[in-house]
Amino acid sequence: MYLAPFRWAAEERVLRRKERLGGRTVGLEITERGGMLEVKGANASAELTRRMSRMFQLHVDTSEFIEKTRGSAAHAWVAGAGFGRLLCGATVWEDAVKIIATTNTMWRQTVRMVDLLVAKCGKGGAFPEPEDVLRFSEEELQEDCRLGYRAKSIRALAAGLASGSIELPGSTLTTEELFRGYLKLPGIGPYGAAHLLAMDGRHDFIAVDTEFRRFVRETYHGGRKVSDATMLRRYNKWGRWKYLAYWSELWGSRP
Repeated sequence: MYLAPFRWAAEERVLRRKERLGGRTVGLEITERGGMLEVKGANASAELTRRMSRMFQLHVDTSEFIEKTRGSAAHAWVAGAGFGRLLCGATVWEDAVKIIATTNTMWRQTVRMVDLLVAKCGKGGAFPEPEDVLRFSEEELQEDCRLGYRAKSIRALAAGLASGSIELPGSTLTTEELFRGYLKLPGIGPYGAAHLLAMDGRHDFIAVDTEFRRFVRETYHGGRKVSDATMLRRYNKWGRWKYLAYWSELWGSRP
């Protein structure tokens, strides 16, 4: 909710977002009322429903995960809080770009990069389409959006999607097939592929990064350095919900 074009108004408890619908940019205001999403700023349409469904993972059935948490003290809060769905972009393209922007950098720098990319390439504050990014050279994206080496990957992904030479893996594939498909995208490695799977509601793989290593070392190993394999084995019991189990532990540990 902190990456453009999302804007979270904490006091109002309103999530705002600029979105391209029907060839024009609209300002959406999204709130939750009695467990239901309320969307203002655009007329009801199949396209709006599709985008909201993906953003809020309304198609993902988390009941199996919730049932598993009932036997874990560290996850006892999950069922009552309704935890289990991640906030995503409107498209896989958006999520892929944002994931590329998280690599080898600090979170505040990621926020800045995405802000600048939306401001420079997006139409009216909406997240840019691949064709919007292609209006600018790699050098312009590096300099004006502070993307650094990431500009090459983002522009290559945009060019491939626009030309049709890159096709995003389909949801009918198995999780392993999807993972391998995401690995073929420019700028996406195992960390990014695991994140994209989570955006699909598939949590079989954990995105291993410095935060995962820090959390598991401090929580379960007294701060001692252990191998990635050792840390990952701790979540094997969660089966296809490994990443969500870890993510809920991390989220629950925050003040």
